[in-house]
Amino acid sequence: MDARAEGLGLGSIQEINALPREVAEALYARLVPEELLDRFGIDPSTLCGRAGARLVRVTAPADKPWARVEVRSSLEDRDPALLVDVEMSPLSVPELAFVQITDPTGPRFAIDRDPDGRDTLFGTSARNVDEERQAMQLGLAPGQVRRGLRLLSRVLDAMESFCSLIGKEIYLIEPLFYHSAILYERRGCGYLMGRDVMEEIHAGFCAGGRLAKALDGSSEFRRPEAAHTVRGRSWALHDGIVEGGWGGRAGPGLSGVKMYKAAGRLAGVDTFPGAPY
Repeated sequence: MDARAEGLGLGSIQEINALPREVAEALYARLVPEELLDRFGIDPSTLCGRAGARLVRVTAPADKPWARVEVRSSLEDRDPALLVDVEMSPLSVPELAFVQITDPTGPRFAIDRDPDGRDTLFGTSARNVDEERQAMQLGLAPGQVRRGLRLLSRVLDAMESFCSLIGKEIYLIEPLFYHSAILYERRGCGYLMGRDVMEEIHAGFCAGGRLAKALDGSSEFRRPEAAHTVRGRSWALHDGIVEGGWGGRAGPGLSGVKMYKAAGRLAGVDTFPGAPY
């Protein structure tokens, strides 16, 4: 139900953040799929697990246009099983700025720290190549410290429901990696900008394309067969076969790709038709 119909009169994340703490937390808890709460035995009203520990953490500064929701299976977990960052874009539209979904029982790869222990921002500002190589061999994609939980569709559904609280029928998404963009495509998201970038990448990886030619085996991330899978392409792009990052721009967040999801509608975009993940 729209928040305005509930009498809350909300129109932005800032307005949610200004609410009493317990009210704001209850609204942000809607970003957590019910399946995840059930999996970890979390009470949706108290956000506590079976042992009474608070397993859902909401960070929503009253004077900021953003919020973060973290869910853990236990207080001992190093990584959240779910981390969601939302914010209001300059267009006054909600944005799903970051999503991380991890299986706390899976093996962990330290791709988030360089060999000296410095933060790599999940490999976007620096790299731990040895850890990335092991992660790739186990079937992970760039940016993953652990395997996922196959809950991305549910997270996007929850985001859509959350947006209805502030009367919005569309939200934006910033894909951090190539494979992220493809996964969002397959869940009905379209491109606000950057579809041409994705189509150029696809053409480049096709037979005779410049990216296919760059898969010369010079590193484990650049094997010729990488052209045929979403994950393989993503690792090759992460390894720098396109100057300036996976979308051909300099630095994270500047890939030239911005996506959107409209409530109840599928964009029907497929820039890597029929490809296995």
